[in-house]
Order: sequence, then C-alpha cells, then structure tokens
Amino acid sequence: MIQVSVSILNYNSTRNTIACMKSLLADCHEADVAYGLDVFVADNNSTYDEQLQLQQSIEKLPNIHLLLNSENRGFAAGHNLNLNEIFLRSNPDFVWILNNDCIVYRESLSSLIKSSQQHPEVGIWGATLLEPDGETIQCAGGCLYNSWVSSYRQCGRGKALSQIADIKPVNYDYIAGASLFFPVATLQKGLDSARLLPSKADADTQQWLNESFFLYFEELDLAWRLKPGLEMAWCKDAMIKHAGGASTGTDDNQRSELAEYHSTLSALKFTRLYYPRRLWFMMPARYLAKFLQLSIKGRFYLLSPLTRAYKDYLLLKISS
Repeated sequence: MIQVSVSILNYNSTRNTIACMKSLLADCHEADVAYGLDVFVADNNSTYDEQLQLQQSIEKLPNIHLLLNSENRGFAAGHNLNLNEIFLRSNPDFVWILNNDCIVYRESLSSLIKSSQQHPEVGIWGATLLEPDGETIQCAGGCLYNSWVSSYRQCGRGKALSQIADIKPVNYDYIAGASLFFPVATLQKGLDSARLLPSKADADTQQWLNESFFLYFEELDLAWRLKPGLEMAWCKDAMIKHAGGASTGTDDNQRSELAEYHSTLSALKFTRLYYPRRLWFMMPARYLAKFLQLSIKGRFYLLSPLTRAYKDYLLLKISS
C-alpha cells in the first residue's frame, strides 16, 4: 500500500491544527486510492495550555504523532525536525509539508498521489489554494518571482473557483509553501545542499528546508535547489482552503509586525544567497516601495519592523 507522511507545524494555533488533521483523516477514509496515512505534528514551543490542548486532542485521533520542540526555531527548522522523525519512524512513498491553517478537501490527497504516479518527472507538487470563502482562488499551484524588487505574484489569485478550467499551468518560480507535496525521492536525492549564510554554516541537522530562513522564502530556496530533470507542477484537483497567517497573527486586513520583519529579512537573505549582484538594487528598491506602500495604506506601525529587518541584516552581513 502507498504510504504518505504529512508534516505539520503548530505554534499557538491548536484549533487550526486540529481542524487540519481532521480534514486529512476524513479524506483518508473516503479516498478512491488506497493509501496509509501518518501525520507528524511538531509543536514549536507553544504555550502550556496550547500544548496541553494539542496533546489531548491527538490522543483521540488515529495515526497522529506529536513532537514537542523545546524552542521555536522557525518554519524550516521545525519541519526539518519533523522530517527527521518521519524518516526514523516511517517509510513513506510521499511526504506532504502542509500548513496547519489548511482544510483539505475530499479526494485532494488521492489526486496528488495519482498525479505524482502519472508524472514521475515532477519533484514538487502544488495544490489549488482557496480563500476562506471557498469560492475564490488564492493560488493555483505556485508563484512567479521578481528578483530585482523581491516581489511575487500568486498565479490565479482572485479568480472564481468556477473559472479554474481557464487557468493554464505556467513555469512556476516556486510552489506555494502552504502545500508542498513531494515524492520521497525528491527529499532523498532530488535536492542540492542548502546554501547557508555564515551564521548557519555549522548546522548539525540535515536541512531539507534551509534554516537560514526563520519564516518565508523557504519554498523559493527549495525551487532553486531542485536538481535538473525534476519539475514543479500544479495538481488542479487538490483543493485546500487556506486561511493564511495563523501563526504570525496576520490576516487580509492586518499584517503583523512579525510577518513584516521576517518577510523583509528573508528577502534580503535570499537575494544575498542567489542574486548577490542584484542586492545593490533590490535593497533600496524594496525599502522605498514598502515605505510608500505602508504609508499610503496608513500602516505606519509596520515601518519599525521593516527598518529593523534592514538593520539586523546589515549587522549580520558585517559580522560575517
């Protein structure tokens, strides 16, 4: 039987995590493809009450494994610890890195499995991410990236779900990080080693995801490291409702300071690693564009984390 292992992170958003797990288990019971499912949840040092609620809920659900991390080391490190557990405790054919604020629609996982079996050349699969209303497309598989100003565009964003047949797959620059579905061979031998910033050069764990990034840009890094001969693709029939921003306090109307800080810091780090000759242009261009954007929208509270990210990046660059 086909075996699938799912990696989910939880950080002070247990309600979302429980809903996500239940949607996965419901899909498993009614799938038209026979597969075994194990869900590995890593808690990134949530509060005591959140961890207790998570433990009590997991005890009532089958095939759920819980890892309690002693500190919050971010998205990449949290999933790396979880992936290590997966390969120690199971022997999967596929691994799914899934955000905890996702609700998986019925038959989505079986659609991903069937697509993977039909297209062995694909190393990373994306899904159809929907807005919380369930009627609007958030992202059709992946995104396009402009490295000069570190901006991105989610393919298909804003289109009605009824228009999905009109959306054509493109050559994605990366797959949206809320749902990253891998044939296990991709994680075992399909990724080049992570390019590490000096502060991460002594990492003692395997970095499937690049721990140079605390939040954001991990999926772009994965796309860069995908070995020649492997592609990225969109599984249109894999439907996922994605709230977004559950662990960073972000929603469509109110971006959090944490999200602004780490998205900016990671953009600077990513450009340094992969587009160093464009850094001189990208740094001032991004800052000016963000400053104007935030000021026009009246989000002055985000100017401080934006500026702090630049300061911390420059200190990191000087120290290395």
